[in-house]
Amino acid sequence: MLVAQNENRELINLLDEMPDSGQRFFCPACKSEVRLKCGLVKIPHFAHISLNSCHSWTENESAEHLGLKKELFAWAVSDAKVEVEKYLPELGQTPDLLINDKIAIEVQCSRLSVKRLWERTLNYRNNGYVVFWLMGNSLQLGKTLNPLQKDLLYYSENRGFHYWELDIKRSCLRLKYLIHQNLHGQLAYLTEEFSFGGQEFLEILKKPYSAQILKELKVSNDKEIHKYIRRQLYHRTLYWMRLQSRYYSEGKSILNEKFSRQWMPPGLDILTRQNTSRFCQITQDIASYYQNFLKYSTENLYPPRYYAIINQKKR
Repeated sequence: MLVAQNENRELINLLDEMPDSGQRFFCPACKSEVRLKCGLVKIPHFAHISLNSCHSWTENESAEHLGLKKELFAWAVSDAKVEVEKYLPELGQTPDLLINDKIAIEVQCSRLSVKRLWERTLNYRNNGYVVFWLMGNSLQLGKTLNPLQKDLLYYSENRGFHYWELDIKRSCLRLKYLIHQNLHGQLAYLTEEFSFGGQEFLEILKKPYSAQILKELKVSNDKEIHKYIRRQLYHRTLYWMRLQSRYYSEGKSILNEKFSRQWMPPGLDILTRQNTSRFCQITQDIASYYQNFLKYSTENLYPPRYYAIINQKKR
C-alpha cells in the first residue's frame, strides 16, 4: 500500500510525502492498523498487520507492483487528475490508480482467479467506471493463451484483440495486438512499446481506438498439419476427438480437410465456424468481425476494420 490514514484520519500518500514513522497508520478501506515499512528491496510502503479483516487488500505487494504504481503515478499525474489507491466504498474496491474520477487502472503482477477477475471487472463496469488491466511480468503473453489471459484481452476495430503489459526493467508500457492463434494453439501478434513518461499516458490507452494506418500480421501455415492432427487423435486429445466425431457424423474425414486457413482470432473456432467464448473485457458485439474474417481472410492477417471495409465495398 502507498496510501494510509494517520491518527487524524488524514490520507498520507507516500509518493507525495514521507511521514513520521512514530505515528500510527490505518487502512482507508478496513480501518485496521498498518505499518510503515522502509526496506532495501521495496520502496517505502504500508502493510497490514493482519489481512483477516480487509476485503479490499488480499495479498502483500511485490516490489514490482509497488514500483510500477510509483512509475505510472509519476507518468500520469502530469496530464490528468490521478489518485493512488483511492478506496471506492460503493464498490468495496481499491484501484491502483483512479484517473479523472472514472478510469480505474489495475496493475496485476500475480495470478487471480477468472471468477474474481469477472467480479471485479463487472463491479467497475456496473458502477460507471472504465477499467484497464495492465499485466506485470508473470502474466505477460507467452506461446499460448491461458483462460485468465483470454479474459484480459481487449478489442478494437483498428488493433483487433490486444493485451496490455508493463515491463519495469525496460521502463515501458507494451501493447500486443492483432492477436491470433493457430491450430496448435500458438500465438502470433504485433508489439508496440511506450516508454514511461513519454507520450501522455491516457493518450496511449486510447491508441487502439484512434484513427490510424492499419497494420498487417504476416504468418505461415504448418505444412505438416495433418501429422500434428494424427498425433492429437492418437493421444485422444478431447478437442480433436470431438471434431473427428463431427466429421464422421457428416460422412467426412477430418484428415481430408485442406486446412488452408490455420490462424484465427481468439474465440473463433475456424473448423466449426462458431464463436466459442465470452470475453470479460469486451462488451461490443464482435460477430460481424468473425463473419467478415471467415469471408475475406487471406494468408496474412489484418485488423477487423480492414475486413469491414472489404465487406462494404463488395455490397
